[in-house]
Amino acid sequence: MYEIDISRFLALHNNSKFLRERVSEVPGLHYGLMYPMHEYRTGRNLRMSPIYPKLKEAGAVFGQVMGYERPTWFQPTDVYEGGTPYRIAVTNTFGKPPWFDYVSSEYEACRESVGISDYSSFTKLELWSAGDEVVKALQYLCSNDVDVPVGSIIHTGMQNEGGGYENDCSLVRLAPNHYMVIAPTIQQTRCKRWVQKHLPKDGSVSMADVTSMYTAICLMGPLSRSLLAELTDQDLSPKYFPFFTYKDMDVGFATGIRVMNLTHTGELGYVLYIPNEFALHVYTKIIEAGETYGVKHVGYYAMRALRIEKFYAFWGQDLDTTTTPLECGRTWRVKFDKGEFIGRDALLKQKEEGVKRMYIQLLMVGHDEETDFWSWGGEPIYRNGKYAGATTTTGYGFTFKQQVTKNSVLERDHPNVLILGSPYQSTDSPWIVLQVCLGFIQNLDEHGEPQIVTNDYVLSGNYEVDIGGRLYTAKINLHSPNLPSKFPDKEREAYHATRDKMVNEPILRVIP
Repeated sequence: MYEIDISRFLALHNNSKFLRERVSEVPGLHYGLMYPMHEYRTGRNLRMSPIYPKLKEAGAVFGQVMGYERPTWFQPTDVYEGGTPYRIAVTNTFGKPPWFDYVSSEYEACRESVGISDYSSFTKLELWSAGDEVVKALQYLCSNDVDVPVGSIIHTGMQNEGGGYENDCSLVRLAPNHYMVIAPTIQQTRCKRWVQKHLPKDGSVSMADVTSMYTAICLMGPLSRSLLAELTDQDLSPKYFPFFTYKDMDVGFATGIRVMNLTHTGELGYVLYIPNEFALHVYTKIIEAGETYGVKHVGYYAMRALRIEKFYAFWGQDLDTTTTPLECGRTWRVKFDKGEFIGRDALLKQKEEGVKRMYIQLLMVGHDEETDFWSWGGEPIYRNGKYAGATTTTGYGFTFKQQVTKNSVLERDHPNVLILGSPYQSTDSPWIVLQVCLGFIQNLDEHGEPQIVTNDYVLSGNYEVDIGGRLYTAKINLHSPNLPSKFPDKEREAYHATRDKMVNEPILRVIP
């Protein structure tokens, strides 16, 4: 029902001139062929970050989300189609997309050198109070424990009474009584309304939407620390600036830059929240210093591939108001012993009774990337020949393919188990992992009623994904994998966004 939820819109969507132009395009879509990653061509260039002209100059091909122009990939060219001075992302195929090679290059930069990406569209809220009222309010709103040391960042859900996700966000504790909330772009209205609804009625907690006040630039990749160190005098070593913490820093000649040691994709890196007046200066300094490190512009599609391969769930794509943390492998982010919070009773009940669906990662094998249709989300998943669920988001397994091609083995006693990086296997493996699918599976009885799903149930099945009527074998994974890199980072390897702590042996094991 999200598509017709009034709270997903911003005030800009009610602008009569915008509506007149956009509505002229919408009816025709009902009769057209909707290709993946569809982008509207009307109502464009509405919300743009201060670095938009530089991104366009660098070859950005844009998508639009909540009115924001967001680079999807970069393709330098002097030719613009349709007479417009900018380019809109187009896929127009259910097979190998035309942007594949560009995204592959951007992905590689994030894994092996350094990429720069525009995160400005992310929802940004600030909450504060005179005393500890804001802490109490957020403890009630959030399922994780928000009473953390100043400078800490935590990832938390805001659950509804049924335990589902009303919001999935990062909380930065700026001061004892001051927090910054970073939420998905599409949550700008929903998140704000949900928080407002549950704040104290006496006005003791204040909230401001600061989304448009900051330009967010993400540096990600193993060389990101070295690059950022060129622009600041502050110590960036893990001891002084550890993972999942925040520092107020000088970058270039600019001051007051909120630097977060996280990337939302699992790679080493930082997100810089820059007051808009400094954004162009900081961007320019990064590009100048980045020449030494081979910095590369990165769009949303590469970020999507990174997070899907790392098994990271995103709200609005994998998570919604009916999805609970227990179902998607985030039980460890729910702190039941901290006291009352919204959804606590429902989650305790589900914890006692068991979940009836489970979030999984599927690695497809036997898929020809050049000639076969690709998985784009929404495809049926079969377990032992029986319908069990559907995919949510999908991506290309760049690192998985490399590892399986070079060094992999299927266990003799368990044909659905894939071991990556095994020292006992030759390099002649017939199994090529091309696509990675995230999704949910259920245990449906003969009447179609969902039953309890356990790790043992999931791991004991053989899986296939239906793409365009053809079934492809898929190997299943229940936890965030350790993806090998030329520059391993212990902090990132120790952090898994999905099922960090498991009792059962994971179906896919990555051996160093």
